[in-house]
Amino acid sequence: MVRGLYTAGTGMQVQTRRMDIISNDLANSNTTAYRKDYAVVESFDEVLIKRLDGINEGPWDYKDLGTVSNGARIADIYTDFRPGNLRLTGISNNLAINGEGFFRVTTPDGERLTRDGSFAVNGNGDLVTSEGYPVQGKDGPIQLGRNFFDQGREMKVLPDGKVVLGTIVLNTIDLVTVDDLQALGREADNLFDPTGQQLNPVNSLIEQGYLESSNVNPVNAMVDMITVSRAYEANQRMVQIHDELIGKAVNDVGKG
Repeated sequence: MVRGLYTAGTGMQVQTRRMDIISNDLANSNTTAYRKDYAVVESFDEVLIKRLDGINEGPWDYKDLGTVSNGARIADIYTDFRPGNLRLTGISNNLAINGEGFFRVTTPDGERLTRDGSFAVNGNGDLVTSEGYPVQGKDGPIQLGRNFFDQGREMKVLPDGKVVLGTIVLNTIDLVTVDDLQALGREADNLFDPTGQQLNPVNSLIEQGYLESSNVNPVNAMVDMITVSRAYEANQRMVQIHDELIGKAVNDVGKG
């Protein structure tokens, strides 16, 4: 009975964590290029149960009763890197990757990757993320120059990543990927940490004037929330049943 109580308790913990993940996905369903997470659930290692016979007769005789699991747990969080839909904005600083890969940006904590192309041009004429992190090109940061605003010209980004100002090619946006996407560390500001992995170039196209939508389907997420809620309620009911059984064992069976 006590084992069943703990098994149902671990089930409640799993469903609580799954609900947190789904809620976070729903909250970011309108976040540019956000990637959905999945909880990978596994059972604890099974334990072999034995029965002890012949204590008074000796020697002791152990008989196998079979195996039992002590519940479930969250083994890992899997990120779905399938691309979202591209939506037209018409803003020249908005860039979307049509295919695999990431933009490289530089943060105070080191180099990071992102697919969020809602960029801006700061006062120095540098192409930066919405948080102010410089966007990297093959020849260093993308710099349009201090006189970018005075010239009144519009930045043009070709499908191959070349950044053109007037007739001059200033740089080429560097698109990269890694061998193991699941090894990327998710961080705030829609960034991924590639520490420990080799960055490989990709030949994906860049769409100027577009942004990539989140790959979260709100309808599916709501269905998942209902499923998780019902699973939690079932485990909660099992906890109550086991608690009642233990109470009867202590109060009724014990008196007999």
